[in-house]
Amino acid sequence: MSKPEATFFTLLRIALGTSRPNESISLLTEQEWEELYSLSKKQTLTGVILEGIKQLDTDQMPPKRVLLKWFTNVERIKEKNKELNQTAIKVTAKFKKDGFRSAILKGQGVAQYYPDPSIRIPGDIDIWLDGTRESILQYVRKYCPNVGARYHHVDFPVMKQADIEVHFTPTWMNSFSGNKYLQNLFDNWKKDVFEHQIKLRECDGYICTPTDKMNRIYLLIHIYHHFFDEGIGLRQLTDYFYLLKRGCSETEKKEFQSIVEKLGIKKFTQALMYIMHETLGLEKELLLLEPNEKDGHFLLQEILITGNFGHTDKRINRKNGKTFLFYWSKFTHKIHFFSSYPNDILNNISFWIWQYFWRKKNGYM
Repeated sequence: MSKPEATFFTLLRIALGTSRPNESISLLTEQEWEELYSLSKKQTLTGVILEGIKQLDTDQMPPKRVLLKWFTNVERIKEKNKELNQTAIKVTAKFKKDGFRSAILKGQGVAQYYPDPSIRIPGDIDIWLDGTRESILQYVRKYCPNVGARYHHVDFPVMKQADIEVHFTPTWMNSFSGNKYLQNLFDNWKKDVFEHQIKLRECDGYICTPTDKMNRIYLLIHIYHHFFDEGIGLRQLTDYFYLLKRGCSETEKKEFQSIVEKLGIKKFTQALMYIMHETLGLEKELLLLEPNEKDGHFLLQEILITGNFGHTDKRINRKNGKTFLFYWSKFTHKIHFFSSYPNDILNNISFWIWQYFWRKKNGYM
């Protein structure tokens, strides 16, 4: 690793509370601090890394110019979180009024795991509705008649404050047998989730969110999908870190392990556990599976290359929008994983081919 990368991970561990602030930190030049700042943006951890910087001695701090830019960026993050919290509350209330129970997935709900939710860089609003695909799509198309739908969600572009994805189901598995098992799990968890109400800090409203039991599987699969499809950043791993810090019983751990085995993602989960422990410093007793060093190194290398959702991954051609070159580069990118995850890649490709014809047949394009 370069000095900025090594310092980035030290600051991340300090922010997470797994390293002490007096741990040795290399003195960086202004250019190196600029590189570290860019890395924090690439991994969507600008606010979290600043929490680590705040604990440094004065002589270890970034130059004032870089620090001012950092603080300004984080203040914008905090303001955006306030806005999205209110939006999530309004959207929840609107769907309830119109007859749909709902739960906010990831995002503003997961931010509540953080010691300070306002420093997590927010994204869009993903909301899971309690209803059939047909009833939800009919509702959405009253407001957005020409909107298309994918297997698990439909875009709902009705607010300027945030992009909204309305979910028929939280997520999916590429294996058809694994997906059937997963959807049964969501059906079993549904009652608890739609009653799991939390108050967003510094807000006057409530939302429902997945339980920790569901999030241990759901957030894992979210990381898994983005790893193979576009790329995943350390923000999603930080979300998972804070979830695991909450702990679970031995019974819950064994249940998790059984589910992961049946879903066919044990190998990936062990790679993730390696990063949780070796890179982020999570206590070994809080890990859900034994970590795998080889697969963990491969996963971490990909995270550093791709950043959040792969926006900086030069292996995927994004220059001309979603053209043939874009999809071809995504396909060749998947093949890159074949030697390590052959079944996962074959299932991924077959599922997306099936979904294309399924969408076309049902008028979801």
